[in-house]
Amino acid sequence: MFRRRLSFLSSIATALAVLVLTSPIRLVNAKESGANGDRHKPEPRAILPVSDPLMISPLVWSVLAKPVYPVETTDGRIHLVYELNVNNNSRYTVNLDAVEVLDAITGLRTGLNQAISLDGQDIAGKIRPFSLENPSQNAVDYTNQLGPGQGGVIYYDLSYQIARDLPQSIKHRVVVSFQKADGTTQSLTSMDAGTEISREKALSISPPLEGAGWLIANGSGGIVTAHRYTAQPTNGALRSAEHFAIDFIKLDQSGKLHSGDQYNNSSYFCYGLNVLSATNGRVVEVSDGMTEQIPGRLVPPQEVLQYTGNHVVVAIGSGKYALYAHLAPGSVKVKQGDGVKAGQILGQFGSSGNSDAPHLHFQITNSASAFNTVGLPFVFERMRYQGRLKGELNPAIDSLFKGDGAEIDTSDAGLRSQQMPLTLDLIEFKCRVLAGVNSRLGFKLLFG
Repeated sequence: MFRRRLSFLSSIATALAVLVLTSPIRLVNAKESGANGDRHKPEPRAILPVSDPLMISPLVWSVLAKPVYPVETTDGRIHLVYELNVNNNSRYTVNLDAVEVLDAITGLRTGLNQAISLDGQDIAGKIRPFSLENPSQNAVDYTNQLGPGQGGVIYYDLSYQIARDLPQSIKHRVVVSFQKADGTTQSLTSMDAGTEISREKALSISPPLEGAGWLIANGSGGIVTAHRYTAQPTNGALRSAEHFAIDFIKLDQSGKLHSGDQYNNSSYFCYGLNVLSATNGRVVEVSDGMTEQIPGRLVPPQEVLQYTGNHVVVAIGSGKYALYAHLAPGSVKVKQGDGVKAGQILGQFGSSGNSDAPHLHFQITNSASAFNTVGLPFVFERMRYQGRLKGELNPAIDSLFKGDGAEIDTSDAGLRSQQMPLTLDLIEFKCRVLAGVNSRLGFKLLFG
């Protein structure tokens, strides 16, 4: 629902050398005699892993956030969503000829990778350069080539049918080529040291809203939305704070986003509806009083910290935080230091901050900052999957803004548990207040 303006880092060009050697190391402890000399008690044998051969390449890369966290989504598959920061540390224009994801233990290719631009094109294994003057988030932004000293991002959404298929760690094997000064072409293959796959289950939460018709306008998964496209350089590191974040908007029964003047916030069906705490916790940050944007006429905020608009941050515990952003001015119901329960009203839907229409931006992170942080996966305890919006993201959302009704594929509709919705999913949350319990203290999810 919104795009960000960024400044990016550039890499330092270096000269190349080509050297390949192998140095496997194996260390075995010898037996030691017992005190009486006639008994031998062997120590456990320690074997160091065989090292990879030394590989030189002009392209260097790293996973933005480690470890990589798995999450089950509404397609029934287990997803590994992450990004590679790549840099060309040479004076040559480098071609990315191939990039493969391998099981770090078996050395075999792993996972089904998908990356799709906003206009619906396959961009798997392609780089989004930082040097783009006018990024569009469409396929034209992505390339298999980096100029001297340039950097960029490659987006991944590896998925698996069942959890036991997940590797313990992954490596990336990258093949590049470039033309040297003498006109000859040099091809080099390199592989990284590996990245751990977390065994931690995704956080299970209650919904931050209630009712039917909730469309995931920006979310996680293979479609590289504004959330995934945005990699923020903060505090000396490139971070993907929003690669699991969700923008919720509401459609009515006819599949429309608004009724009446599309430039009036109150015309949108989600505007003014309650935003609920998805977890128990304690409020650690509150902002209120920021004026709202006019839908479709976004004026980017002057300060980065204003991008979230009126918002609430709740500390959940275990180093996790929930952000509820773009709330209506004057609607925030809590203050810093308040304890909250799942289902408690925090504020109301609005369009403050970096927002081009009323919506709720929701994310779970590992710090209270909305930007200097790492996005974490989450799943909803229960929900009803109503279907999926047909078509590609950009034209589908544009059509909704124009007042057209959405076309929904309902073929897989039904109850879901412990899953994360994907971009373009349509979701229903049903709940009722527990008997004898104040609505500010909690609620129970029910489905018929």
